[in-house]
Amino acid sequence: MDKILTGSAQLEPVTGRGVFRARAARLRRELVSAGLGGVVVVPGPNMQYLTGVQSMLLERPFMLLFAARGEPHLVAPELEAGPYRRCPLPMQVHAWTDSQGSAGAIDGAAKGAGFRGKWGVEGKAPFLFLSKLKGSSRFEDAEPILQGLREVKDESEARLLRESGRILGDAFEELPSILREGMTELEAARAATELIYAHGASKVDAMLVQSGARAADPHGGPTAKKIGRGEGVIFDVGSTFEGYYADVTRTICVGSAKGIEDVYAKVLEAEERGIAAAEEGARTGDVDGAARGVLRRAGMGKYFIHRTGHGLGLEVHEAPYIVEGGKEKLRRDMCFTVEPGVYIPGELGVRIEDDVLMGEKGGEAITTTPKEFGWWR
Repeated sequence: MDKILTGSAQLEPVTGRGVFRARAARLRRELVSAGLGGVVVVPGPNMQYLTGVQSMLLERPFMLLFAARGEPHLVAPELEAGPYRRCPLPMQVHAWTDSQGSAGAIDGAAKGAGFRGKWGVEGKAPFLFLSKLKGSSRFEDAEPILQGLREVKDESEARLLRESGRILGDAFEELPSILREGMTELEAARAATELIYAHGASKVDAMLVQSGARAADPHGGPTAKKIGRGEGVIFDVGSTFEGYYADVTRTICVGSAKGIEDVYAKVLEAEERGIAAAEEGARTGDVDGAARGVLRRAGMGKYFIHRTGHGLGLEVHEAPYIVEGGKEKLRRDMCFTVEPGVYIPGELGVRIEDDVLMGEKGGEAITTTPKEFGWWR
């Protein structure tokens, strides 16, 4: 099925209506179990998950009142409403124009959805929107419910995640061909972005390139710094295919880089141990501990300053979070990253990251770019 493009919204070709009916039914069961009358969802990953439509969250009031019982009611600006009238989730659309204002549409949706009692609300919902809802309802945090629904992927999501991972992984294999001594990090980032689009990515919206001592700051963007001989260069990229993310990191050396090799070997071992620990029923902290333990035993534990990974899906960071001491149990069809790193201030940084999908036999790396030291030569 081809994409359907209408205005700023995009209907993603995930699969047929049955998938969206199943997602809605699961959400309704969770809302009833939590004693909530419904949940307020705004444009973003949760609305896309439920409707198949991708829209931007801007200043115009735009929200889905998803009742635990009864059909959903959508408040939407008329210029955004079209795809929702055709989307796989049946709903009542209360559209409004700039000349009309949103008050009538919001009141009609609230009445139709039975907006009273306790309702959940997603964390990204602006106060500007919520303050316009009239009624006796009080809000509760619905993020645990919404994240819980999305962290276990259905078959169609797993297929898109695999394809997204394949695209980004294939592009990464060609990264050494664009990297040369003397180019700036910004030049490397632009060339890498073009390469990933050429391989079929829908969007490249996270591109970290850091070389030499700058690589010791894990979340730094590219700068005008020139890449020198003997330096390690971290490429950390998030890209999508049909809305679903892949997230890959490789550390590539320009010329001889003997000072990095020992650190690199331990980071690679940590990553492989983390992936191997991803078994159904294991806790997220077990995966983190397997990776972190390698670096601690090597005397590098103090230089590993972030969690081992995070979930992937319609967001580049979502549940589950692979964090030290994490208690959540891994389940089949969860997808997450494993990305240990070592960051020595003023000297270097090394990080290696792959995407892992939980299957019958445990965690499977669905990004397969080479990663042994020197693969880029």
